[in-house]
Amino acid sequence: MGAENTTPRIIPAVVLLHQEGVVAVIALVGLSLSASGIWGGLAARGPLPTAVLTGTLAGVGCFLVLWLIRYFRPLSELENWQRHMIHGWTVTDAAAVAVFSGLAEEALIRGLLQPVIGLLPAAVVFAILHIVPDRRLWMWPVLALILGLVLGGVYELGGYPAAATAHVAINALSLTRLKRLADD
Repeated sequence: MGAENTTPRIIPAVVLLHQEGVVAVIALVGLSLSASGIWGGLAARGPLPTAVLTGTLAGVGCFLVLWLIRYFRPLSELENWQRHMIHGWTVTDAAAVAVFSGLAEEALIRGLLQPVIGLLPAAVVFAILHIVPDRRLWMWPVLALILGLVLGGVYELGGYPAAATAHVAINALSLTRLKRLADD
């Protein structure tokens, strides 16, 4: 047997956008069949500007914590892998993936599942969706579990708009940073 190839594949942004489109369709179909309906499942808890502000602050806070602990070896390995994965993306690619993944995943996990199965099980599902077939990247689902708990708490405070804003902020800041590193 030959040596294992440890270089991650570059993933075109369009592949992730298609994946998130499927996630969004599943979320919207599920919400349309729920008692609260699509708009009820995606509603803010309280004033919309407050929900968006809450989400923005939570997302920036999560990004700053991740930035501060980025030199922890499993995180730096994950960052290197992700940086290679997005090599060649444009700014538009990064922005589109940040927005669509945040909106779609939060609609599915927080808007549809969390009200039915609860915060912890929804965070576990979120973590499972972030498992990659490379055991060196075990930190990604662990981070997703922790961030899933935070995003679930943000959802409890401000509803879907708060959680989606936080998720988009984390992704946008992280992908912007990764793109800048990949381009250097």
